[in-house]
Amino acid sequence: MSETTPQPKATTSKSAQPVKAASKDKSAAAASGTGADTKGKSAKDLKKEKRAAAVAARSGDAGAGQSQGGETSGAGQKDKGARDGQGKGSGSSAKQAGKGTSSTSASAPTAGNATANLRLQTQNQLFSHLPTYKLPDSAEALISGKIHPIIIRYGILIASGQIRGVNARTIGLMAAFKEVIKGFSCPPEELHRLLPAHLSPMIAFLDQCRPKGVAGGNAIRHLKSEINRIGTDKRITEEAEQKDLILNAIDEFVRDRIELADEVICTTAVEKIKPGDTIVTFARSSLVERVLLEAWASMQEEDASNKFNVVVVDSRPLCEGKQLLSVLTSHGIPTTYTILSSLASILPRTSLVLLGTAALLSDGALYSRAGTAVLAMLAKESKIPVVACCETYKFGDKIVLDAVTGNELGDASMLAVGKDANLSPVHLLYDLTPPNLVTAVCTEVGLIPPSSVPTVITKGDAAGL
Repeated sequence: MSETTPQPKATTSKSAQPVKAASKDKSAAAASGTGADTKGKSAKDLKKEKRAAAVAARSGDAGAGQSQGGETSGAGQKDKGARDGQGKGSGSSAKQAGKGTSSTSASAPTAGNATANLRLQTQNQLFSHLPTYKLPDSAEALISGKIHPIIIRYGILIASGQIRGVNARTIGLMAAFKEVIKGFSCPPEELHRLLPAHLSPMIAFLDQCRPKGVAGGNAIRHLKSEINRIGTDKRITEEAEQKDLILNAIDEFVRDRIELADEVICTTAVEKIKPGDTIVTFARSSLVERVLLEAWASMQEEDASNKFNVVVVDSRPLCEGKQLLSVLTSHGIPTTYTILSSLASILPRTSLVLLGTAALLSDGALYSRAGTAVLAMLAKESKIPVVACCETYKFGDKIVLDAVTGNELGDASMLAVGKDANLSPVHLLYDLTPPNLVTAVCTEVGLIPPSSVPTVITKGDAAGL
């Protein structure tokens, strides 16, 4: 027993030593080779480095398998060599992968910014065709010598919003042109040609300040037609007489198409307001304001015990309804003020919706302050009559299918939404109300359906209006 026991030890030791040595050499060679490749070829492809690390791992595993019966220290040495080879290869691979990851993360913000910039450009291009809020360069206009100072003053007032509302802007426009015509001088036979040419750069200047819209365009066309008619009349040979006739034509337009028209509209609209009614209106319309005041005054004369109430619906950023609220409450009219988002809770107890207009298009669509279409839509669903108050000089012969093709951009800074490179604030001033949402249009020619706009325009052209 004592002699037999050492023999297997000696045999096992002799047979295991060459395998252990070979295994060590292979593992060391693989580990050192992989490490040398990783250090000397740091710029090589990541795939080759992973392959070298895998070879080193397989070599270490083979040595460990062959030396299963060997000493624990030899197996530990082999495992250490395999781990060294794997660690070096994997470390280099991780380092390269880390470099790739860091470069990708560095380029990611650039790609994100490019996407954000593209989205911002797309948003801007969607409304880039619309006129923008712009204060005129009065110094440049004065230096050019083509713009009258009264036109520059008027342009600043409409661009800054100090003159707001279609009627107020049209009256101011015609008053400014009166001053320009008074100071213009030319031979009588040249008036119909030289005066429109004199006014053209001023009209273009005002368009840069604020678009004239349908009503302003109709007023300017009427003025030019009167200039042409008077200038080509051979019976009028004096310049002063020609000017007087043109100035009188301007006064007649303001009186007949705006002031007298408003009186007739008020008389017709007041008849639709009954004691106990609750009337809803949106933002501020000078004509609707006048209708409400006259209706309240007429009920006071009749000593009606149950008078009407008014609900003023408003929206940001202009909040024009606050001015209407101040006027109505100062006259003692019971008034409720709310914002557009609360409209659904107000309509169930409403009797009538009165709306102002900026223009009425040829298909009967209502072009008015942004938010009007929402009010008209909800009123239609609640089966509440919607009446629009509009003078016929605001009727347009064009058809607009949406509020993006033709609109006007307000001052976006009034939205107060903060500053962000990816944010593009847009302040659209008007929206388009389809004709099927409007019950009737109250004009100086009476209550008409929206579909009658082309007929009124045709008759007005035939009458020279």
